[in-house]
Amino acid sequence: MPDELRLYLKERFGVQGPVSPGRFEAELAKRMGSPARREPLLKAWRAYLAGGGREAVRSFYREVLKVPKGEALVYGMHLPFLEFYAKEVPSRVEGRVLEVGAFTGALVGYLQRKRPELSWHALDGVEEAVDLGRKRVPEVAWHLGWAEEVDLPPFDTLLLLSVFPEGQVDQELESRLEPEAFWKRFAFFERLPLFARLLKPGGLLVYGHGPFLGKSLEGVEEGLRRLGFQEVARVGEGEYFLVLARRPEALAEVSAEEALWEAPALEPVAVLAEGPDLARVRALLEAGQYAEVLSLLPEGVEGEAAHLRGKALFALSRFAEAEEALRRALSEEAEDLRALVLVELGEYARAQGRLEALAGRGGRYRLALGRVYLAQGRYADALRQFVESGLPEAELYVREALERITERMRRYAKEGEWAEVSRRAEFVEDLSPSLLTREMLRLGLKAALLQGLFARAERYARRLADLDEAEGFLGLALAALRLRTPLDHKGEDLKGVEPYLTEALARAEIPEALLLLGVLREREGRYREALHLLERAARHGEGEVAGLAYHHLAEVKRALRRPLREVLGDHKRAHALRAYPAPYLFRLAQEALAGGEEVLARELLSRARDAGLAEVAEEDLRGLLSLLERLEGPWAAFHVLYQALGRTPEPPLELLALAYRLSRSFRESPEAEAVRGRYLAALYASGRVGEAEALLKAELGQNPQALEVLFDLAEHQEAQGNWRQAAEYWQKALEVALYREKDLELARELLRNLLFLRPHDESLLLYLEELRAVARGLEALGEEAKPLPESPGELVEEALPRFHGEHLLVVGGHTQLRSRLVPFLEGRGLKVDWFDADSAGVGKEALKRILNRLERAHGLMIVSSYVGHDLSEPVRQEAERLGIPVHIIPGRARGATGFLRALKGFAPELFKRALKGVQ
Repeated sequence: MPDELRLYLKERFGVQGPVSPGRFEAELAKRMGSPARREPLLKAWRAYLAGGGREAVRSFYREVLKVPKGEALVYGMHLPFLEFYAKEVPSRVEGRVLEVGAFTGALVGYLQRKRPELSWHALDGVEEAVDLGRKRVPEVAWHLGWAEEVDLPPFDTLLLLSVFPEGQVDQELESRLEPEAFWKRFAFFERLPLFARLLKPGGLLVYGHGPFLGKSLEGVEEGLRRLGFQEVARVGEGEYFLVLARRPEALAEVSAEEALWEAPALEPVAVLAEGPDLARVRALLEAGQYAEVLSLLPEGVEGEAAHLRGKALFALSRFAEAEEALRRALSEEAEDLRALVLVELGEYARAQGRLEALAGRGGRYRLALGRVYLAQGRYADALRQFVESGLPEAELYVREALERITERMRRYAKEGEWAEVSRRAEFVEDLSPSLLTREMLRLGLKAALLQGLFARAERYARRLADLDEAEGFLGLALAALRLRTPLDHKGEDLKGVEPYLTEALARAEIPEALLLLGVLREREGRYREALHLLERAARHGEGEVAGLAYHHLAEVKRALRRPLREVLGDHKRAHALRAYPAPYLFRLAQEALAGGEEVLARELLSRARDAGLAEVAEEDLRGLLSLLERLEGPWAAFHVLYQALGRTPEPPLELLALAYRLSRSFRESPEAEAVRGRYLAALYASGRVGEAEALLKAELGQNPQALEVLFDLAEHQEAQGNWRQAAEYWQKALEVALYREKDLELARELLRNLLFLRPHDESLLLYLEELRAVARGLEALGEEAKPLPESPGELVEEALPRFHGEHLLVVGGHTQLRSRLVPFLEGRGLKVDWFDADSAGVGKEALKRILNRLERAHGLMIVSSYVGHDLSEPVRQEAERLGIPVHIIPGRARGATGFLRALKGFAPELFKRALKGVQ
């Protein structure tokens, strides 16, 4: 049982072990350290030990609960008795049970766990203890009050455990008393009936004296019998005992003669030996005779005298002495006044809790609490307390709080936190609209406008206008137009707010008002007036307001036919303050170039480039390219066009032709090669074969060693069925690769291509011998060279592995390529369905046939330069959906062997698909 109880107390109340009452001060020093922090509790502890009555009990427990784990000290001093009660009480209680003096509920909570079927209640007179007990032990019904006074319905069991002697014991008392001395010392026959009224007739009373001095087991038993209690019995002996008894229908009256003692007062009153006349002291205090009060009440007095001395010291502004005197008073009223003293001493944290509890009384308590909040930086809370105090002396603090709030509003406005600015202005307005200062109204007006709270903005603006402030009239104009700022103006009718704008300008040169009025004059065609207003707005304005003023100023100057350089100069200033979009800058650059201002045109075009030319390219690509080519050269225009082509799946042929023309100055760059390929593909797709051939021949004329051009011309001739000319181009490409580029792998592939086209041409054997000679030379130099087959046929067939009935679907290529390769591939064991560019050009029917064949294929190859995007993309997506591997030949096929080379790399994917058993 002790182990179970101790674990419960440790987990829920932080009790580490027993604490001797004689060690209380030492244990307190471990927890709090600072003597100044310990002093209030030590004073309350000494008053408690001196038998200071109910007020001493309340003060002690209140101070204990302020100490970290302070309640653990109290339970530690009672721990042996708690263990005794936990062992003996649970089996004896019944019905509705009330524990008197439950403190924070450690014992009653444990008993409830042992007997959960009973109804448990707890009673205590210390409000802080009851509040904490409700949180710690919510399973118990809690009641606030002193047992002698509280009005509760009677209970079946009443527990008076270590509570009856509290407030009546002092350190001089003997540990054990005779019955008569016990009855007299604790006013037993006077006090116990007040406790017993909480017990039903026949209900069970359980009495335990606890660790207090003055024990008398016989006195408790005899006293209960004299009062008429029945079935009086004891449990335990010595220090640890319980007395149990049942209440009669009516308690017997015990006279003073029978009890052999003189009944003392219920509440002991501290009396000063030969003390002053407190009635006279009160009269002097009311008359303001504070010096006489202090002469009658010497330092060190206690109780009410200390309270009166503290009042006098407080009136004389001797706050440190007043705080010491009020601490000795040990009364609620003294503690209330002490909280005010602590504020004067600057001890705001110590005073805060008490003042928050007293704030409901208003007056000086709210004023003092406001000072606490002001010192803590809680300016809004402080202002509320000052205003609600209703005291004239609070006016000074109200002004200080308003200044602090205004400073925060300025900081938030500087940081752009307009919601915070608006929230503070609204708070002050809710307290009292008259509290809003001019600066608060200005900041609140701007915040309300920026947030779109136009009704509030109009209210603040009207207040400012009544104060003859120019910002008020401008605010009325903006609120009427429903504009957050003048920058939001999108053509709203300004004529209706013209009086507000003129009133604002009559009081101050406000750039926003100048701007709006200048825009109005511009719309009315009164350009001279608009010019004057907008020049002033640009001169006085800042940031985007000045930028918009320069923009309208440029338009006004354009209408007045001022020089183009002057107009564009204002546009440049406007852009520096309020950035123009790229299309607008582009149009300005075009205008500058058309007007002969080439330097300005270059500068404006540079600004447009910084803003991003993609948007311009979407609106007017051809105009942009023309401007770029003229001002910055072909490369700048080509670069923009190349990016635009990259975003366009099927660009028009005219743009590709333009890109090709621009790229001729740097024809060997990768971008130029890519554009040339797309342009050729577009020419073939549109049926303009003659133009494609002419283009390729022109390219070859410019660079006879260009391999890519030779490849394209060879494939072009193959597509036309001109095998002799195709072979000539392949042979030229072979010679370039072998003798100029020294690329043996490429030469080997090109030779394979020639052997495929002309298998009986014995002159090709010379190239084969040349390749063998080069390979032998490399081996002699110690380099590794790939061996060449002995016969030309083996060279052609080495590009492919042996297939075993795998099914390949091909989309793209020309008819001649298909007709020559399909028999060859089928001879190698591959099933092929080939839809070349000619047969795939019939639209939806072709797509449907391709998709039907796709379901049986083990792989898909797309020769992308021979097939349109609208056909290849659906086929590719369907293949990916079916899980069929896809290989795309990105450029042209580079003849038959180019296709075979791509197929060789793709062959492992075909084998994997076939091995999965897909038919």
